[in-house]
Amino acid sequence: MRLEIFFGSVAAAGAVIVVAQLNAGGDLDSSIERDTETVTNLVGEGGMPAGAIGPDVIYTNCQSVTNWGVVGGIRGYSLGSYTCNIGDENLMWGSAHDGTPGLAMNAYRLYDGRLMQVGMSWVKHACCAFAGNGCDIGCNGVGGSWLGVGCRDIYSSGYNGGQGRLGPRSDLNPYTGGWQSAPGGSGNAIFKRLQVVEFDITEANFPNSLYFVEGVYVSTDDAQSGNWLNNASYRQITIGSGFNLNVTGVMYETVPAILAWHDHGNGINVPDESVQIVNVDVPDEGRFVAAAKASDNGDGTWRYEYALFNLNSHRSGGSLSVPIPPGAAVSNVGFHAADYHSGEVYDNTDWEITVGNTAVSWTSPSTHAENPNTNALRWGTMYNFWFDADVAPAPGDVTLGLFRPGTPESVAFTVMVPGQGCIADLDGSGDVGVKDLLILLGAWGPCPKKGDCPADFDDSGDVGVKDLLILLGAWGPCP
Repeated sequence: MRLEIFFGSVAAAGAVIVVAQLNAGGDLDSSIERDTETVTNLVGEGGMPAGAIGPDVIYTNCQSVTNWGVVGGIRGYSLGSYTCNIGDENLMWGSAHDGTPGLAMNAYRLYDGRLMQVGMSWVKHACCAFAGNGCDIGCNGVGGSWLGVGCRDIYSSGYNGGQGRLGPRSDLNPYTGGWQSAPGGSGNAIFKRLQVVEFDITEANFPNSLYFVEGVYVSTDDAQSGNWLNNASYRQITIGSGFNLNVTGVMYETVPAILAWHDHGNGINVPDESVQIVNVDVPDEGRFVAAAKASDNGDGTWRYEYALFNLNSHRSGGSLSVPIPPGAAVSNVGFHAADYHSGEVYDNTDWEITVGNTAVSWTSPSTHAENPNTNALRWGTMYNFWFDADVAPAPGDVTLGLFRPGTPESVAFTVMVPGQGCIADLDGSGDVGVKDLLILLGAWGPCPKKGDCPADFDDSGDVGVKDLLILLGAWGPCP
């Protein structure tokens, strides 16, 4: 039996958030407004608002964060939770149902134009539901092993950090709702909890940063009812003395933290309109959310930033490929992922980076056939990818390769990428002419190394007729 007493009030969510997306013509459209209390929002499109058919769990507030201490420069935290069932059927809850639903906890830092995940936890399994009011629809009074329709349950941050209630993310299938009970066990102060390296939240290292925490639910019957697109919510935190995390502002219900990059990119509630947010749906499976930003470095190069959040795809992400024009000079390529820990089976080896003649690519260290527990972009996590290029941005298709076998093998989404520019201007004169033709003819034949042959416009590995036709088609002044 669980007994907890709470004082105070919940911050009311009601802020209007604006999300930028590409319209059908490839232009940036930032006119979409959403109210956080009633919205399915861009990311939750298809997720159900209040009154959904079937059980529907949402994370409505993080009221506090417990700091459990430090081990080896890493802090352990846990988030409090207000949770509502906004569906029209009771939601399975607690030990009678293997602990479903489960709450995964994440932490993020927004600094220097880049939102980065800096920590993750194992999944907190539910115990027993309290049938409370506070979900904007009337509670039917059902509690215990079910969370009733319209009912709210509350867990303190201390309770949510109980190590015996934390299970590995690898035991859950977020799309089907497949579930295994938490294995129990305990350890040191950071074991299984939301782990954040102190360096990553030190003001002197990242001045004027913004920080956020996020909860992502996986629930068996919520998933089976198709209501899993609204299961992530986030809230701002500040870093206090002793690295305590203090909640502030409103809870952004049903909105994953990746949207904070746009919505607070220039300060709290000051949007960065250059950040694009795009849903990336895997047919008949799950959803990723992509974010992208292109920035002029002021020296003839642009910084290209991409973030990809896996909301509920069990197939996971195995690669990312961003197109570039042949001959583009690419530098400062990077990758970041928060580390799994505490015995989670997934590997933390960074993705491999390849700069080719027509694309910059990041690839999981192994295929699913080689190692199903390699580092792939799993549910409830966000990865970062970036590089500089000497080509101005234009809309283009980025390809996300899927890790687990299935159809399709990849999905594409349109965001800003290095534009094709004037790829046949081999001498950099600003037009395509005789000198460029002579350079191409001088390189005729197999390239010494594929991806390192500027006149190989079609990335075939040699310079030939197709490349000649591309050059002739671009003859004259560059656009």
